[in-house]
Amino acid sequence: MNSASISILQYKGKFTFERIGILLNDLKNKKDTYQIDPVQYKKLLTLMIEILENVLKYSDRFEVFVMDHPDYQPEFELNLNEDGFILTSRNPVRDKDKKEISRRIYKINTSDEDELKKIYRDTITNGIFTEKGGAGLGFIEMAKITTNTLVFSFKPIEKGFSYFELSLHINHLEEEDHG
Repeated sequence: MNSASISILQYKGKFTFERIGILLNDLKNKKDTYQIDPVQYKKLLTLMIEILENVLKYSDRFEVFVMDHPDYQPEFELNLNEDGFILTSRNPVRDKDKKEISRRIYKINTSDEDELKKIYRDTITNGIFTEKGGAGLGFIEMAKITTNTLVFSFKPIEKGFSYFELSLHINHLEEEDHG
């Protein structure tokens, strides 16, 4: 995946429901320009909603931090390369949350389709929903749609904080299994 990529969408700054709507509308307006197939468009739209809501849920906790560290504002990118589409988000997280985020993503990445369905059912049935509404369902949804590994990393910012990056990949249609 060393090929050059084309930037379709890019945003860095405060995330709001209005901003998410603008980004989703931007994708709709660009689908013909980039010849995005209806099946891929639906996947991209669903993944964008999941990844952007994830950033929104967690980034508003850090508004004061971001004001002091403008380089670490929440970000979103949608790029196209020869392999497919890559959605990437970046946002600050507390170091104390890194272990749980890593654990959840590792569990999802090492599960097959049936295990993912079970994790999803268990999470809905037994999940601890936070005041933000999340119980870890977003990562599961992302994995079900991409069918690829969720790629993530943490870059230390300063004591107590890291910059979390999450990348999702959607293969071109001809590369996907339609069995």
